This record gives sequence, C-alpha cells and structure tokens, in this order.
Amino acid sequence: MRNDPQRLAWAVMLAAFGTFCITVIAVPLSVRWLLNNSGRSQSVTLTLATGSAYASRPSVGIAEAVFGSLENLQSGTALETTGASRATLDFSAPFTNETLGAVNLYSDTQLVMLRANTPRFEFSPQPHLIDVSLRRGRLRASAAAGTTRAVQLIIRTPQANITLDAAGIVSVEVTAGETSVSVRDGTATVTTLASTLQLAADERTIVRTGTSELVVLRGQRNLVRNGTLAAAITDGWTTFRNRADAAEAPGEVQLGEQQGRTAVQLARRGINWAETGVKQDLKYDVRDLRRLTLHLDLWLAFQDLRNCGTLGTECPLMLRIEYSDANGKPTEWLQGFYYLASTDAGTSKRCVVCSPPTSDHQFAQRAEWYGYDSPNLLELFKTGGRPPVSIDTISLYASGHSFESYVGAVELLAED
Repeated sequence: MRNDPQRLAWAVMLAAFGTFCITVIAVPLSVRWLLNNSGRSQSVTLTLATGSAYASRPSVGIAEAVFGSLENLQSGTALETTGASRATLDFSAPFTNETLGAVNLYSDTQLVMLRANTPRFEFSPQPHLIDVSLRRGRLRASAAAGTTRAVQLIIRTPQANITLDAAGIVSVEVTAGETSVSVRDGTATVTTLASTLQLAADERTIVRTGTSELVVLRGQRNLVRNGTLAAAITDGWTTFRNRADAAEAPGEVQLGEQQGRTAVQLARRGINWAETGVKQDLKYDVRDLRRLTLHLDLWLAFQDLRNCGTLGTECPLMLRIEYSDANGKPTEWLQGFYYLASTDAGTSKRCVVCSPPTSDHQFAQRAEWYGYDSPNLLELFKTGGRPPVSIDTISLYASGHSFESYVGAVELLAED
C-alpha cells in the first residue's frame, strides 16, 4: 500500500500543481509589492539657526558638532540640540528637489530620523514618508502643501505616534512621562496602544504614560484669523501701502507658495521709503489670560538697508501689535527681522524712537524659513508700565526702500 505507484504519482502531481499555483500568484504579487514599495532616500539637510547642535550619523559613528548646515543625512541619524538652540531639518524629494516638509528643533531636544523615503516609481500609490522619533524636547513639524504626491509625516514619542497624512503643521513636546500635541493647521491622528484621537486645527491633547483615554483640549487658541494664510488674504486681513514718493512703486502684497508653503509675499523695489503689509483687527480682552505668545514663520529674500535702518524701524519684515491699557491709552510693540547685519553706528537693531517696551530685532538667515517664538507678551508688555487690557490689532509689513519677504504663519496663542 505504501509503495502504490499510482498514489505516489497523484501526490507528486498535486504537489507540483500546488507549487505552480502558488508561484503564479506569489511572483506577480511579490513583484507588484516590490515596485510599489521600493523607495529612494530623500535629501535631508540640517541647518543650525542658533546655539549648538550635534549629529550622530550611522556612517560616522560619533557625534559631530554642526556648523552652518549638514547635508545628505541618512536614516538612523540622531540629532541633539543643547541650551537655547534652534535647528531645522528640511526634507526634499530626490532628483526633483521638491520641498516635502520641515522639522524645527527647539532647545534641549533629542530626535532620531528613522526614515525619509520617496517611492522609486511614479505609479506607486505610496506617499512620501518622513518618520522621526522624538525622545525628548520640542519640535514643530510641517508637511508641505501642493506636492505632486501626498506626504505622510510620522512623529513617534515614548507615549504616542502622531501622524500627518496631508499638508499641516503640528507642535509636539516630550517631557517626563508625557507628550503634548498641538495642531496648528490641518489634522493629525494621535495613536496609543489603547486609543486613537484625531485633532483639528487649534486643538491639542496630552498623552501621559499609561493613559487609557485621549481627550481633546482647547485651552490654547490662536487669536489670529487665517493665521496660516491657507485662505485668501482678504479672509481676516486688510492690506496697506505707504510711501514717501507717490511716483514710485507702492509695493506688492500677494499670496503664493515659497518652498512648499503657502505664504504672503511683501515685495518692492524703490529709492525712497515705503512700507507694505497686512493688518488684522482683533479687539480681544486679555485680562483673564495666563499667557499670550506669538509664533511667526518667515523667509527673508532681500533688503537694501543694513540692520533695520537708522532708527531701527525699517526691517525687511516687521510685526506690530497695538494694545490698550486700563485707561484706554493705546501702545504699540514692534518686533523686526533682518539678515543684512552691520556694526555701523548709523544703523540700529532696535527701534530707537519707540516707547517701552522695546525688543532687539531678530537676525534670520537669508533665504531660509525662520521660526520665531516670543516670550510671554503679557509679562513683556507690563515692563512698559501699562499692563495690557485689550489686544487691538496685529500687523505684518516690510519697511525700507527695497525689500522682499514672505510670511508663512502667524499665531497669537492665548492660554487661559
């Protein structure tokens, strides 16, 4: 019975047929999977804005101090900022150099770049993937808008995974035992072992170790309407132009894209003074607020005056907040940004004709996105001797003779 040749022949035939069927199905599926999931590494550059940063690349094996910028970072690279440092990771597609996203690292932050891949073949349905692990500290990550292929940005922390599947901006902070997530634009999905939560713009959550339920929080609000400039400028903003010589160009205010981000452009070429900008009325009572901070994303392309002019009032980008005290007396605070620095005594890096409080203007590298975060404005404004009761207006403008600047986001964040 065991040596029955007919049974053995049938067994061999059935095994061969089964192997054939598996091969016919598995080989095309494997090839398809390979074609859809095969990828190339993106171009990743780390740029140091201020302070100190260190990179530990797998190919090097030891931590390297970053001076200026470090290009072509590999997956597995560990990054660390120390003290009051700031650095930016920029991601772009291979060959096309299309901007895909950016991750801004703040002080005392440790991050590992897990993956940064783009599909090898155009017909692949997979998105551009940016996958990072935040061990400690704070970052602000953005997935670019208007890309030819969707961008998926994943931020992994000890408590949760945060995912952007479309253009958007998210802030993540990791401290002892918890992760704080705030969405500035778009939507983000927060996933833990126990639950999943989707956050929309101006929503946030806190994930603590051992958390079983995620809750949407709205304690922090952006008082600026259309602060990410995703809509038309006319949504929330009014434009203004002033110039000394009516025969010269008044300047341009227009919405467009700059390095993958929607931004308002403020541009002008001229001989005499002019200013061009946008303004929004707020009229917001701040007496019950605990904290009020400003975040600004900006790009400086051109200025002809060094520093901010002789009086410190002609920066290629300036921000003005007008507020009122308890007696209704109006006061303004100016914060400028420039890249063309000089030690010439005839120029100033601070407004010399402004009433207190005044702040030093901020230096930003030319032709790079720069993120500015203010101190608590409620405390700063108190130093002028008139604590604010109402924030009346906020203005963004370029001032000088010739200038070209871009604003990608402005957030006036109120916390109860």
